[in-house]
Amino acid sequence: MTSPTPSLVTAAVQMCATDDLDANLAAVRRLTAEAAVGGATLIVLPECFAFLGRGERDKMRVAESLDGSFGPIVSTLAELATKHGVTIVGGGMPEKEPGGDRAFNTAVVVSSEGRLVARYRKIHLFDVDIPGRATLLESAATAPGREPVVVEIGGWKVGVTICYDVRFPELYRQLVIGGGAELLLVPAAFTAHTGRAHWHLLLRARAIESQAWVVAAAQWGRHNEKRESFGHTLVVDPWGGVAGERAEGDGVVIHALDRSILEKTRREMPCLSHAVLWPR
Repeated sequence: MTSPTPSLVTAAVQMCATDDLDANLAAVRRLTAEAAVGGATLIVLPECFAFLGRGERDKMRVAESLDGSFGPIVSTLAELATKHGVTIVGGGMPEKEPGGDRAFNTAVVVSSEGRLVARYRKIHLFDVDIPGRATLLESAATAPGREPVVVEIGGWKVGVTICYDVRFPELYRQLVIGGGAELLLVPAAFTAHTGRAHWHLLLRARAIESQAWVVAAAQWGRHNEKRESFGHTLVVDPWGGVAGERAEGDGVVIHALDRSILEKTRREMPCLSHAVLWPR
């Protein structure tokens, strides 16, 4: 384990992906370079950063295996991580399900040496039907993950989640109390309707109850005639304050996450020492 650093300069990327893989990866290249120039050592991409199609099964044509040689998505992240000397979290990409006909929605963690050091398969799948607002059946082409993931980045313990996971506080309790997470990532493609109602509330609640930094890289804008995302990429501090935000447009939110703020919050309001992890 590396020595803890007093701050972790993190960039949350906001973009508007489509079903054009090459164009999406070009945007990732441009925005990753912008984040690196801004001093970030950890760069977080949103969910669906490489592909966002019109139908759930569209992503199968770009799904990659993460066992063995890598396809263009992970290869691009490895190239960029090495080039810029940063850790990159690809916040959600289609990973081929071994022996199945669906894909996992997988967040990949690529080190500055270009190695895949962790993967998190989205546990909670977005199956909803809000009349006139949002109808999505993620499970039609996505297999659910099973395991929470905490990975060390720059001496910080980082819990990785994806989008709809944010509505399930028990997962974050597990990451923080069970896994020791100090930073929680929530890359997302939150729908415009649900985002307006709940995005800020949910992220601030997860930060407050976890007494952890929260970084939420977001998709924004209209991807196609069926899909529009809320945007509002956020960095939230352990007290629940919004430390950085980008409402719309492609770009990055860069913030130096201060360990002393986390430690002060946990020391002065010792909620985590009072909490109990109930058996499932």
